[in-house]
Amino acid sequence: MRMKDDHMMNGQLKPGYNLQIATENQFVLHYDVFPNSTDITTLLPFLESYPHKLQTIVADAGYGSEENLVTLNELGVNHFIKYALFDKEQKRSYKQSSRNLDNWTYDEIQDSYVHPDGWIYHFDCIKHRQTSTGFTQEIKVYKADNPDLAPQKGLYLNQRYQELKQIESQALLSEEGSRIFAQRKVDVEPVFGQIKACLGYKRCNLRGKRQVKIDMGLVLMANNLLKYGKRST
Repeated sequence: MRMKDDHMMNGQLKPGYNLQIATENQFVLHYDVFPNSTDITTLLPFLESYPHKLQTIVADAGYGSEENLVTLNELGVNHFIKYALFDKEQKRSYKQSSRNLDNWTYDEIQDSYVHPDGWIYHFDCIKHRQTSTGFTQEIKVYKADNPDLAPQKGLYLNQRYQELKQIESQALLSEEGSRIFAQRKVDVEPVFGQIKACLGYKRCNLRGKRQVKIDMGLVLMANNLLKYGKRST
């Protein structure tokens, strides 16, 4: 898998696994390893193997795909998951920008969008795109009357994903959502720092997914026991 750049900044392909953990009060409840270089396609397989009842899922923007949000809604699981542009959307510059669809005017009768500068984008067609996991996305395409002069040639709108993001944004900005999501920073992230800094575990001792998973399980178990011992005294 492609790892993050090291000090040589050469972006090499290196052997490694993507470790996913579920925590509560910094105790690891479940873990798994994946060959995926990104987090977005690991959430659903990870939840399928989760041995406990799902209550509330809190995750960062790396997990906020349309497929993940749709599936969690179908399962009836409460969730607070950021999507890719969530933090950017909270900035004043974005709220006033033409990139913000809220600044466009929609004509329901003509099924067209009007750019803040006055350019009209009429509905052209619907495209279906399939992700690497087989999930189908529906994209509505709007084209400008004069695409060569317009600020952008077309508007590509995933209506379902837009609605899901609006619901997620309202949940994250609510008092409950802000409180729960803030807890994530002091719950999940410290575990990775602890196994590296406190246990000195920075490289896997074995090779192969099965062996690496066993290796990681022992490390995470040791971290849980150390934490339990410190909190019990």
